[in-house]
Amino acid sequence: MPLATVRDGVAFYYEDSGPLEGPYTTLVMVHGTAFHADIFGPMLPFASANRVRIVLVNRRDYPGSTPFSTEELAALSSADLEVRADALSKQGVEIGLFLAWLVHTQGIPPVTADADGTSQGGLALVAWSLAHTPMAAFLAYADALPEDARATLEPCLRAYCIYDAPHTSFGLQTIDSYHPLLDTTYPPESRVPRFFSWVSAYYTHSAAALASHDPALLDTTPLPFPAPPAPRPPTLDAMTPADMARVAWPGPIEGSEGYIHGMPLAITWRQTERTLFDARLARVLPRCRVVVAWGGETLWESVGAAWALERIYRERKEAGDAVRPFDVVMMPGANHFPHWDEPEKMIQFLRSVI
Repeated sequence: MPLATVRDGVAFYYEDSGPLEGPYTTLVMVHGTAFHADIFGPMLPFASANRVRIVLVNRRDYPGSTPFSTEELAALSSADLEVRADALSKQGVEIGLFLAWLVHTQGIPPVTADADGTSQGGLALVAWSLAHTPMAAFLAYADALPEDARATLEPCLRAYCIYDAPHTSFGLQTIDSYHPLLDTTYPPESRVPRFFSWVSAYYTHSAAALASHDPALLDTTPLPFPAPPAPRPPTLDAMTPADMARVAWPGPIEGSEGYIHGMPLAITWRQTERTLFDARLARVLPRCRVVVAWGGETLWESVGAAWALERIYRERKEAGDAVRPFDVVMMPGANHFPHWDEPEKMIQFLRSVI
């Protein structure tokens, strides 16, 4: 079982598709809530043919990685916002140490520029869904990384890509309060299946919404349960019981993930501010771009979040406040689980945007 020990008492379980001969780019994939790294497993067989190396890492409280201590869980759920923010920032430092360990020990090649203006090599950190909340702390508090870790990462870190993250991860108010896991009209045991259908369905957004990127035009009507017949059923509804048992890990929902999901917006917005709009911090790991990606057929929550941040960044850029390179891009036809339904397309998409 491959483990990376990043500091005393903290180790991350990871899987690695392995190095390639010649130039290649490394994607470090970090899972969201209720699923561990194996949810990205279908991508691994397509790695070498697409000139990428894929590293899948389990966050803490997920299989193989170090669980949070009682004291750390207390800090993550503290009523003191500064204590809670500090607990989140430490998760960012830990993932930064993991990336530096990966570069130092596993031979990740640096970014090199080609004559045609493209580049090869380096690595991109990819945070899926709610993983953005703790992963955002990596760039937001990159100045807290030890100097040797920053020096190791600087020639290699090309991008931080956020795929289908919710509003709360960015510190933004959501456009609708509905969430299946919080729906008290149903008993707790029936909420997870409803959540699985809701989060993994394919949605058709109106032409007006897609043309304007106006979140107010998105349809937030809850998906019926069971989901109605559709040409492409929800990913998790179509998954075999054996596959679901292999990739699902809902236990942290009642603990650390619940605290991360409920992180006060003031804390997560502070991370967004520090990542995108702080001139001093933009000089730390300056090569790293931020890319927010959303699926063209994903749920309204992720679409609306990407569009809202796109507008904020545009307005701040016009005011001269936006300092770290930033893009918002759509993956056509994708729902919240393209890494499972269309793994090679997911690789090709990520490679094209980082």
